[in-house]
Amino acid sequence: MKKLLFWMVLIVGTVALLGSCAKKEESTTAAAAGNVAGTGTTASGTLTGASVTGTFHASWGGATPAGGCISNSSAISQFGNPSDTKSFKDVWIVTGTSTYTTSLISYSDATCSTILSYVTTMYESFTTYGSEVTGLTAGSNPTLPTTASKISSVEDQYVYMANTTVSVAYFLSEYGQTVVSGTEKVVNESSPVTKYGLGTTSTVSGNLWLFINSKISTADNVTDWAGAGVYYQ
Repeated sequence: MKKLLFWMVLIVGTVALLGSCAKKEESTTAAAAGNVAGTGTTASGTLTGASVTGTFHASWGGATPAGGCISNSSAISQFGNPSDTKSFKDVWIVTGTSTYTTSLISYSDATCSTILSYVTTMYESFTTYGSEVTGLTAGSNPTLPTTASKISSVEDQYVYMANTTVSVAYFLSEYGQTVVSGTEKVVNESSPVTKYGLGTTSTVSGNLWLFINSKISTADNVTDWAGAGVYYQ
Protein backbone atom coordinates (compact mmCIF):
# COMPACT_ATOMS: atom_id res chain seq x y z
CA MET A 1 0.00 0.00 0.00
CA LYS A 2 2.82 2.38 0.88
CA LYS A 3 4.56 1.63 -2.43
CA LEU A 4 1.31 2.28 -4.33
CA LEU A 5 0.84 5.61 -2.53
CA PHE A 6 4.46 6.59 -3.31
CA TRP A 7 4.04 5.93 -7.04
CA MET A 8 0.72 7.82 -7.16
CA VAL A 9 2.33 10.88 -5.55
CA LEU A 10 5.32 10.64 -7.90
CA ILE A 11 3.11 10.40 -11.00
CA VAL A 12 0.85 13.32 -9.96
CA GLY A 13 3.90 15.45 -9.13
CA THR A 14 5.53 14.68 -12.47
CA VAL A 15 2.39 15.57 -14.42
CA ALA A 16 2.06 18.84 -12.51
CA LEU A 17 5.71 19.69 -13.18
CA LEU A 18 5.39 18.96 -16.90
CA GLY A 19 2.27 21.12 -17.09
CA SER A 20 4.06 23.98 -15.35
CA CYS A 21 7.05 23.76 -17.70
CA ALA A 22 4.82 23.68 -20.75
CA LYS A 23 3.01 26.86 -19.65
CA LYS A 24 6.28 28.62 -18.98
CA GLU A 25 7.69 27.73 -22.40
CA GLU A 26 4.49 28.84 -24.14
CA SER A 27 4.52 32.22 -22.40
CA THR A 28 8.03 32.97 -23.66
CA THR A 29 7.37 32.09 -27.31
CA ALA A 30 3.76 33.02 -28.03
CA ALA A 31 3.23 35.93 -30.42
CA ALA A 32 0.93 38.81 -29.57
CA ALA A 33 -2.65 38.51 -30.81
CA GLY A 34 -4.91 41.18 -32.29
CA ASN A 35 -3.43 44.62 -31.80
CA VAL A 36 -1.65 44.14 -28.47
CA ALA A 37 2.11 44.36 -28.83
CA GLY A 38 3.58 41.65 -26.63
CA THR A 39 6.35 41.53 -24.05
CA GLY A 40 7.29 44.70 -22.20
CA THR A 41 4.32 46.82 -23.29
CA THR A 42 2.15 46.77 -20.15
CA ALA A 43 1.75 50.25 -18.68
CA SER A 44 2.45 50.47 -14.95
CA GLY A 45 3.61 53.01 -12.37
CA THR A 46 4.91 56.57 -12.68
CA LEU A 47 8.45 57.63 -13.63
CA THR A 48 10.18 59.06 -10.57
CA GLY A 49 11.23 62.67 -11.08
CA ALA A 50 9.13 63.08 -14.21
CA SER A 51 5.55 62.47 -13.00
CA VAL A 52 4.80 60.71 -16.29
CA THR A 53 2.54 57.66 -16.45
CA GLY A 54 0.61 55.56 -18.97
CA THR A 55 0.94 55.18 -22.74
CA PHE A 56 1.78 57.87 -25.29
CA HIS A 57 1.40 57.70 -29.09
CA ALA A 58 3.74 59.23 -31.65
CA SER A 59 2.38 62.17 -33.61
CA TRP A 60 2.84 62.71 -37.35
CA GLY A 61 2.79 66.40 -38.33
CA GLY A 62 1.07 67.35 -35.10
CA ALA A 63 -1.93 65.07 -35.70
CA THR A 64 -3.50 63.13 -32.81
CA PRO A 65 -5.43 60.20 -34.36
CA ALA A 66 -7.54 58.12 -31.99
CA GLY A 67 -5.51 55.24 -30.60
CA GLY A 68 -2.36 56.48 -32.32
CA CYS A 69 -3.02 54.71 -35.65
CA ILE A 70 -1.07 56.27 -38.55
CA SER A 71 -1.72 55.17 -42.16
CA ASN A 72 0.11 57.94 -44.03
CA SER A 73 2.49 56.31 -46.56
CA SER A 74 5.25 58.88 -46.00
CA ALA A 75 5.08 58.31 -42.25
CA ILE A 76 5.14 54.52 -42.71
CA SER A 77 8.38 54.86 -44.65
CA GLN A 78 9.99 57.46 -42.40
CA PHE A 79 9.36 55.56 -39.18
CA GLY A 80 10.99 52.41 -40.61
CA ASN A 81 8.30 49.77 -41.17
CA PRO A 82 8.37 46.66 -43.41
CA SER A 83 7.20 47.39 -46.97
CA ASP A 84 3.92 45.45 -46.56
CA THR A 85 2.82 47.76 -43.71
CA LYS A 86 -0.55 49.52 -44.20
CA SER A 87 -0.59 51.37 -40.86
CA PHE A 88 1.42 51.54 -37.66
CA LYS A 89 1.66 52.80 -34.10
CA ASP A 90 4.76 54.12 -32.36
CA VAL A 91 4.13 53.98 -28.62
CA TRP A 92 6.05 55.16 -25.56
CA ILE A 93 4.98 53.34 -22.40
CA VAL A 94 5.84 53.89 -18.74
CA THR A 95 6.34 50.42 -17.22
CA GLY A 96 7.65 51.29 -13.75
CA THR A 97 9.21 53.96 -11.55
CA SER A 98 12.46 53.88 -13.53
CA THR A 99 11.58 51.87 -16.65
CA TYR A 100 9.82 52.53 -19.94
CA THR A 101 9.33 50.93 -23.34
CA THR A 102 9.13 52.12 -26.92
CA SER A 103 7.42 49.92 -29.50
CA LEU A 104 6.96 50.28 -33.26
CA ILE A 105 3.97 48.15 -34.24
CA SER A 106 3.18 47.52 -37.92
CA TYR A 107 -0.23 46.39 -39.17
CA SER A 108 -1.44 44.63 -42.31
CA ASP A 109 -4.52 46.84 -42.64
CA ALA A 110 -5.16 50.60 -42.65
CA THR A 111 -6.98 50.67 -39.29
CA CYS A 112 -4.34 49.07 -37.01
CA SER A 113 -6.42 45.94 -36.43
CA THR A 114 -4.08 43.05 -37.30
CA ILE A 115 -0.43 43.02 -36.25
CA LEU A 116 2.14 42.45 -38.95
CA SER A 117 5.27 42.91 -36.80
CA TYR A 118 6.70 44.82 -33.89
CA VAL A 119 10.07 45.97 -32.58
CA THR A 120 10.18 46.86 -28.91
CA THR A 121 12.99 48.42 -26.88
CA MET A 122 12.89 48.29 -23.08
CA TYR A 123 14.75 50.88 -21.02
CA GLU A 124 15.82 50.89 -17.38
CA SER A 125 17.50 53.27 -14.89
CA PHE A 126 15.57 56.33 -16.05
CA THR A 127 16.63 59.45 -14.15
CA THR A 128 16.26 63.21 -14.34
CA TYR A 129 19.20 65.23 -13.09
CA GLY A 130 20.86 68.63 -12.92
CA SER A 131 19.42 71.98 -13.95
CA GLU A 132 16.89 72.42 -16.74
CA VAL A 133 18.20 73.25 -20.20
CA THR A 134 16.78 76.50 -21.63
CA GLY A 135 16.82 78.22 -25.02
CA LEU A 136 15.84 75.12 -26.98
CA THR A 137 14.65 75.38 -30.60
CA ALA A 138 10.86 75.55 -30.70
CA GLY A 139 10.25 74.07 -34.17
CA SER A 140 6.66 73.40 -35.27
CA ASN A 141 3.87 70.78 -35.68
CA PRO A 142 3.61 70.86 -32.74
CA THR A 143 5.72 73.62 -31.22
CA LEU A 144 8.46 72.13 -29.06
CA PRO A 145 9.05 73.52 -25.55
CA THR A 146 12.08 75.77 -25.17
CA THR A 147 12.89 74.35 -21.71
CA ALA A 148 13.40 70.69 -20.76
CA SER A 149 14.93 68.45 -18.11
CA LYS A 150 18.11 66.46 -18.53
CA ILE A 151 17.40 62.72 -18.58
CA SER A 152 19.33 59.49 -18.84
CA SER A 153 18.43 55.82 -19.32
CA VAL A 154 19.85 52.46 -20.40
CA GLU A 155 18.63 50.20 -23.21
CA ASP A 156 18.04 46.82 -21.58
CA GLN A 157 16.19 44.41 -23.91
CA TYR A 158 14.77 44.16 -27.42
CA VAL A 159 11.74 42.21 -28.61
CA TYR A 160 11.21 41.25 -32.26
CA MET A 161 8.16 39.66 -33.87
CA ALA A 162 7.31 39.32 -37.57
CA ASN A 163 4.33 37.56 -39.15
CA THR A 164 5.06 37.61 -42.90
CA THR A 165 7.83 36.65 -45.29
CA VAL A 166 8.42 40.34 -46.07
CA SER A 167 8.65 41.41 -42.41
CA VAL A 168 10.87 38.44 -41.49
CA ALA A 169 13.28 39.42 -44.29
CA TYR A 170 13.11 43.08 -43.20
CA PHE A 171 14.12 42.19 -39.63
CA LEU A 172 17.12 40.26 -40.92
CA SER A 173 18.33 43.10 -43.17
CA GLU A 174 17.46 45.99 -40.84
CA TYR A 175 18.27 44.55 -37.41
CA GLY A 176 20.38 41.50 -38.20
CA GLN A 177 17.82 39.35 -36.38
CA THR A 178 16.59 35.96 -37.59
CA VAL A 179 13.06 35.44 -36.33
CA VAL A 180 10.56 32.62 -36.67
CA SER A 181 7.32 33.90 -38.19
CA GLY A 182 4.71 34.59 -35.52
CA THR A 183 7.08 34.05 -32.59
CA GLU A 184 8.63 36.65 -30.31
CA LYS A 185 12.40 36.85 -30.00
CA VAL A 186 13.71 38.58 -26.86
CA VAL A 187 17.32 39.77 -26.97
CA ASN A 188 19.29 41.21 -24.04
CA GLU A 189 21.50 44.23 -24.68
CA SER A 190 25.03 42.80 -24.60
CA SER A 191 26.74 46.09 -23.69
CA PRO A 192 24.37 48.34 -21.71
CA VAL A 193 25.39 52.02 -21.87
CA THR A 194 23.86 55.03 -20.16
CA LYS A 195 22.60 57.50 -22.76
CA TYR A 196 21.62 61.11 -22.20
CA GLY A 197 18.99 63.40 -23.65
CA LEU A 198 16.21 65.82 -22.83
CA GLY A 199 12.56 65.40 -21.89
CA THR A 200 9.51 67.33 -20.80
CA THR A 201 5.72 67.35 -21.01
CA SER A 202 3.22 70.04 -21.96
CA THR A 203 -0.57 70.18 -22.17
CA VAL A 204 -1.84 71.54 -25.51
CA SER A 205 -5.47 71.58 -26.68
CA GLY A 206 -6.50 69.02 -24.08
CA ASN A 207 -3.71 66.54 -24.85
CA LEU A 208 -0.71 65.82 -22.65
CA TRP A 209 2.35 65.86 -24.92
CA LEU A 210 5.69 64.19 -24.26
CA PHE A 211 8.82 65.55 -25.95
CA ILE A 212 11.89 63.38 -25.56
CA ASN A 213 15.22 62.48 -27.16
CA SER A 214 16.37 59.80 -24.77
CA LYS A 215 19.30 58.12 -26.55
CA ILE A 216 21.16 60.88 -28.34
CA SER A 217 24.53 60.83 -26.59
CA THR A 218 26.72 58.73 -24.32
CA ALA A 219 27.86 61.96 -22.65
CA ASP A 220 26.01 64.69 -20.77
CA ASN A 221 26.28 67.19 -23.64
CA VAL A 222 22.80 67.40 -25.18
CA THR A 223 21.72 71.02 -25.64
CA ASP A 224 18.81 70.89 -28.12
CA TRP A 225 15.94 68.78 -29.49
CA ALA A 226 17.85 66.96 -32.28
CA GLY A 227 16.22 63.56 -32.83
CA ALA A 228 13.32 64.28 -30.49
CA GLY A 229 10.25 62.09 -30.43
CA VAL A 230 6.87 63.80 -30.11
CA TYR A 231 4.12 61.82 -28.38
CA TYR A 232 0.63 62.60 -27.12
CA GLN A 233 -1.76 61.04 -24.62
